[in-house]
Amino acid sequence: MILCIFGGEIVSDCLQIPEDFSIHIAFMTSPCAMHQHDYLELAYIRRGWTQHTLEGETRTLTAGDFILVDYGEVHSYDVVGQNLEAINCMFRPVSVDSGLRNCRSFRELLDSWLLGMGYIMGGIPGQEKVFRDETGQVQQLLTRLLTEFQYRKLGYAPMVRALLTEILVEMARLLGERHQSVTQHSIQWMLEEIRRNPGNPHQLSQYAKQLQTRPEMLCRLFQKEVGMGFQQYLRQVRMQLACGLLQTTQNSIPQIAEQCGYEDVKSFREAFRQERGCSPLQWKKQGQPL
Repeated sequence: MILCIFGGEIVSDCLQIPEDFSIHIAFMTSPCAMHQHDYLELAYIRRGWTQHTLEGETRTLTAGDFILVDYGEVHSYDVVGQNLEAINCMFRPVSVDSGLRNCRSFRELLDSWLLGMGYIMGGIPGQEKVFRDETGQVQQLLTRLLTEFQYRKLGYAPMVRALLTEILVEMARLLGERHQSVTQHSIQWMLEEIRRNPGNPHQLSQYAKQLQTRPEMLCRLFQKEVGMGFQQYLRQVRMQLACGLLQTTQNSIPQIAEQCGYEDVKSFREAFRQERGCSPLQWKKQGQPL
């Protein structure tokens, strides 16, 4: 593991870290050219500002911002302010957990190590990799991490791992807060898609794929936002359509079943009885209100 506090330039030997647990502290004062590396990097701007480019996207980072860089991602510090001071924490996931030897991204790290948290943010596109430490909690943890490296008191190595764990949990919380509103919009979009055409083959797994999240996580979010499960809501909307078709058209039961997204009549009848308490034909004959 490497921790760098710098004011600009990263020296070449700082970018090569051995496989075992290691420490390096460097102080730098000029921009850093485009580069990539075989470890994860969390760069925190403690003071001043810098223009940073990650995978072709350039943004200005100011005090309180921090950015994540995965294995192999190309980035650079193009322009730096005179008073720039940043804490740059670079590490391999195996330094946190020996079972993460093949982990190559923050998403994988959060997903493998923090109970699926990585799937909150999907692939973490560039604009999603910049965070604002509004409370200063991340800075405090990084400062303590730096102190442990500098003084190396008894037990500093496990303390470093513990502090890094706290930082990652804080990062996961920030991601959760950021994506809560995004999630609400995503669920609303799903509801609109179902209501617009109930007969389409709506599948939770396909929505999860489009939203870059796990089906089980999307299922929980859907239940929380809507108050019922995905399949229950889909059946409810389809049966509303079926009732309308039964009362306003002369279509046969198989035709209505197909219009409502059911491939076979048996499944349609079972769903209708479960939702309305009678068969589609009984509903039609009784002329039940919508």
